[in-house]
Amino acid sequence: MGFLAPWFLGGLAILGLPVYVHLLRQYKQKPVPFSSLMFFERRTQSSIKHRRLKYLLLFALRCAFVALLALAFARPYVHSTAIAHANGGRSMIFAIDNSYSMRQGDRFSRAKQDALNAIASMREDDRGQVVAFGGPAKLVTDMTGDKQTLRAAAAALEPNDGQSSYADLSRVLRSTAESLHTPVDAYVFTDLQKSSLPPSFSDLRLADGTKLNVDSVASAAIPNWTVENVDSPARVFDTKKVRTVATIAGFNTPEATRRVTLLANGKPLESKELKIPASGRATVEFLSLDAPYGLTRCEVRIDGADRFANDDHWYFSVERADPKPALIVVGDNEAASALYLKTALESAAEAAFKIETVPSNQAGNVNVPKYAFVILDDPGPLADRFQDALDKYVRGGGSVLISTGRNTTPGRKLPGTDIYVVSMRTSARQDDQVLTVASADESYPSFARARNWDNVEFFQIAKLQMPPESPETRVAARLSDGSPLLIDRRIGDGHVLIFTSAFDNVANNLPLQPVWVPFLDQTTREMGGVGNSLGKYAVGSFVDLRTAKEKNVPVEIIGPGGQRALTLAESAKANTFQFPAEGFYDIRRSNGREELDAVNPDRRESDFTLVPAETVQLWKNTGNAPETGPNGAVSSDDQQKTELWWWVLAMLAILAVAESVLGNRHLSAAE
Repeated sequence: MGFLAPWFLGGLAILGLPVYVHLLRQYKQKPVPFSSLMFFERRTQSSIKHRRLKYLLLFALRCAFVALLALAFARPYVHSTAIAHANGGRSMIFAIDNSYSMRQGDRFSRAKQDALNAIASMREDDRGQVVAFGGPAKLVTDMTGDKQTLRAAAAALEPNDGQSSYADLSRVLRSTAESLHTPVDAYVFTDLQKSSLPPSFSDLRLADGTKLNVDSVASAAIPNWTVENVDSPARVFDTKKVRTVATIAGFNTPEATRRVTLLANGKPLESKELKIPASGRATVEFLSLDAPYGLTRCEVRIDGADRFANDDHWYFSVERADPKPALIVVGDNEAASALYLKTALESAAEAAFKIETVPSNQAGNVNVPKYAFVILDDPGPLADRFQDALDKYVRGGGSVLISTGRNTTPGRKLPGTDIYVVSMRTSARQDDQVLTVASADESYPSFARARNWDNVEFFQIAKLQMPPESPETRVAARLSDGSPLLIDRRIGDGHVLIFTSAFDNVANNLPLQPVWVPFLDQTTREMGGVGNSLGKYAVGSFVDLRTAKEKNVPVEIIGPGGQRALTLAESAKANTFQFPAEGFYDIRRSNGREELDAVNPDRRESDFTLVPAETVQLWKNTGNAPETGPNGAVSSDDQQKTELWWWVLAMLAILAVAESVLGNRHLSAAE
């Protein structure tokens, strides 16, 4: 027997406490009045009788309680041999790597055959379990001694497009060993990709007693070129102004020149020669994309297959459409701000909107619903007819951006909202109290790319009477005095954005700063519904299928090969969908929305660099695997530690009850 925390045995010194209570504190002299002591002989009184112990059983219980308490803190344990190994019945795990890289050559078929051979070598009293870790590690079977079940499960596995993770595999091995309360023999069949290692080696830790056997189907790294990434717009409005940038990477490759082709719906559009450095990267640009109207399946491909041709392409999708109409309602004397707005929107990388400008006194006859968004550029008073149309537009799902300036009247309600203007604050440009942006929520789309607001100064802002805080109101940016700068107010199904200053060079210097164009571009794209779709995902990632208000709204997903990806029940109830493989996924919703998402495998699977042998050995050593003798017996060095602390706690509870009962009995007798 041993102790995990032997220093707590020093607590045995407290055994002196029950001795003190029973021996030294039990004798008390009680003075007795007496008339005269002259006839008594003077002699020394013996104290031996007073030093005798009383209530021996109670004393023993108290001493045993103190001793067991110290023992519990010391955490005693005993050595016990691993029963499964000693008796010959092993718990075995057969982990098969079916990740994307295992598609190279015959790697997966060899790994699967090696696993089948290992299952066939199981003894009569062995139990086994099949695990697949091409992506998140999954238990394919329960722990069973039926070889046929294990062989059938292993034979049914196929390679997928996920990424293997040795850290996730180690987690499964640890949890299995802990649930079985016995060491396991783990047999791992993999290509030993270095990219599958976690950043921290501690994540590879195995449970004590785990014996790791790694069967590698790769002996050396192979050279491989791949299309690592493609940067392209999700929506195209002018095919002559589309910039598509592809990154070509080489792993363990010599310097070479490769031919790269851009395709749309399988049709080659343009090809370029690209020189790639040894084990390096290079980018190639395509400056046009002749895509038809609607959704288009696009691809960048390396011509001429290498030893792993599966990753020589990258899928992406684009949607071609005409620019949407957008409306700017301009107030009196706001010609400068209207010019800043229109110039900024038309100078964006892609002209996603066709801008129309209308004076505020002529807005009554405007057909508001046809516009992708509306900007009220410090409009001043508006016609009742236009305000009613604006209210319906917002509640029906439209987006409105309102700026405040010299035409904003304190005490009036902002159009389409329930927010009132309290006052206008003005400060001189040379004033030390000029306001700046104190905070901006970078998770809000307007500030995702427009982040450098350090040199923007505000000389005139509107003070607003805000409604009570609620999920419908979001303050996306604040000024240095704590007042809001940009407010997103949800009304019905739409949004009203309030900018508490004007879009000119009088109320602020924002239109003169580099942050102006990206801020307005991203804000209007989100308002117009052209900036909220990713279009490209990695295998294993998720996509949202419906909002909270779209409960039970059916969603149809057509996956690669034209197969439906959801059952009827899932199409009505699923809130998210996980992409299982590479390819194009056409997501169609009952409200008419449709999107085409391109899914590609993680390109870390394209690097076939092997894990160093010393790292594999260190991984094995984390389990402190047992050394078995010729008869399968466990050596004395591999005995498990079985802790006894919970037995000690149980005895403590019994002693506490017994001491309490006996102590009360003695106390009653003494009274």
